[in-house]
Amino acid sequence: MGYGTGPGPGPGPVGHVHSYRGVTSFDFGHVHSFQGVSGATFGGVDAHRHTLAGVTSSNSGHIHNYSIITGPGIPAGPGRHVHRYSGVTAAAGRGPHTHRFAGITAPARNDTPAI
Repeated sequence: MGYGTGPGPGPGPVGHVHSYRGVTSFDFGHVHSFQGVSGATFGGVDAHRHTLAGVTSSNSGHIHNYSIITGPGIPAGPGRHVHRYSGVTAAAGRGPHTHRFAGITAPARNDTPAI
């Protein structure tokens, strides 16, 4: 399912990734689950974002691709932050149709004190 392209823990603005998981909206009589690890950070340190991309679970004989960009970091306790995300899957299956999805990533440690 999703992917991560970050270099792993370490200093600097690209030193972390976030895990995420969720369930899509109920459309055409079914839902799909999704999960993954974000891509590396991009943008300014104070307002960095991540890509979330992957493939949903198979249901009703099909899957959906998705690729979105998170919102900026949100403080989540001392030295940690999360990101909100929302999007729509690519069309697939009978119809074809899409599904909406939204959530909040798992926390990650701040790479700098600025977040």
